[in-house]
Amino acid sequence: MKIIVLLFGVLAEKAGAQRLELENIEDLESLKDYFNVKYPEFKELSFRVSVNQELVCGNIKLSDGDELALLPPFAGG
Repeated sequence: MKIIVLLFGVLAEKAGAQRLELENIEDLESLKDYFNVKYPEFKELSFRVSVNQELVCGNIKLSDGDELALLPPFAGG
């Protein structure tokens, strides 16, 4: 199973990429575990998660081909 993760703002800067393709991530808790190991500085950051362009909360199951976006707070003027 493969998912696409889009990163924005400070998350993209810290990861050094705006787009990641990850395998064997079954749910949002697995994604959180992956990022806690790979990018421990993400623990300090606040962000929302969208799956297939819908904001989600909690631990939801993911499907092959899902597109996730990690969205830090945005400031506008």
